[in-house]
Amino acid sequence: MGRASWLWLFALVAAAPAAWADELEPVAPPPPSIDEPVTAPLPKAAHPNPRLKLSYVRSAIGNLDGSAVPLDALAVDAYPLSRRWARVGLGLETGRGSASFMGDRASLVDLLLGVSAGVQLPGRVTPFVEGHLAGGALHGQTDGPITVDGVVVTSAAATTYLYTFGLDAGAEVYAVGRSYLSLSLGWLHTTWRGATDAAPPGASAPDIALTDIAHDALLFKAGVGI
Repeated sequence: MGRASWLWLFALVAAAPAAWADELEPVAPPPPSIDEPVTAPLPKAAHPNPRLKLSYVRSAIGNLDGSAVPLDALAVDAYPLSRRWARVGLGLETGRGSASFMGDRASLVDLLLGVSAGVQLPGRVTPFVEGHLAGGALHGQTDGPITVDGVVVTSAAATTYLYTFGLDAGAEVYAVGRSYLSLSLGWLHTTWRGATDAAPPGASAPDIALTDIAHDALLFKAGVGI
């Protein structure tokens, strides 16, 4: 071989390792284009909390003779503060009932404004425990004539105060979107101002006295809401 051939062979052998290294070196992927949208997993949406509820309420107040007077009512509850675990609400309730005492009957109507506070576990089924306090008026109207101290009164009516407090527990089941069905049971304590005969047995004349009539009753509540 001539000198030129040796120089050409030496250059070929010297360049070969560099070429092999280029072939074996991993090629990094191209950087993403700024025009391509970057998708990230969406956070899990929080379950809706109760905001408004319309309910049928069944409870009772005490009678003058110590028995119970059932009341059927409609209630509207609004929750201006309703968070994941707690809620605070305002309520308006009106109910009707019928009382009997010593053979006389009277129709009753009440109107209550109240506040409530509770805890809840949000989900498709939302269990809750709620306490409430309410106050308002109780109106009674006799059904037909009554006899008072030997005098026949064709019609008598009176309005007095009524206040309640209690606790109930239940669940709200979400049906479609934000709409839900609600059912709860609890305890209710009621107090209203009434008139009783404080005269001892065998007295010739009644001794009418005003007194607070308290009663504890079962509370049933069923409603719909959003």
